[in-house]
Amino acid sequence: MLLLIGYWRSAEQPSWPNPKDFIDPLWHDQERQVVVAYLGAGMTARVARGWSDCRFCGDDNGNREFTDGTYLWPEGLAHYVKVHGVRLPKEFVSHAVSRTDTSAVAEMPRIDTIEAADIDRAWWAEQRGP
Repeated sequence: MLLLIGYWRSAEQPSWPNPKDFIDPLWHDQERQVVVAYLGAGMTARVARGWSDCRFCGDDNGNREFTDGTYLWPEGLAHYVKVHGVRLPKEFVSHAVSRTDTSAVAEMPRIDTIEAADIDRAWWAEQRGP
């Protein structure tokens, strides 16, 4: 089971969280940069045909989904954290920080395991920011 994270409210998905609720200008920059690096180092799980645009600035946010075997997130999630100060839930931040102390690459799942995994969307839909 993969935990979905980083998808934002839209007309098609009104139950997803609003990224504005996650902005935290006081978030410690060092921890934030660790999370940005972790998000960018995920394994590509899927590639979509269309591109995602940032809900704040309209920048192109990519068309891939990344995973670490526990979470599944859109390619552009690192942009939200880095550029707009979006602070992800403490469970994810703790997970990312703890895995940067080990060899996360060695722990990456096999692609056939990812393709067969169920996705838990409920956890993310319940998040409301720090």
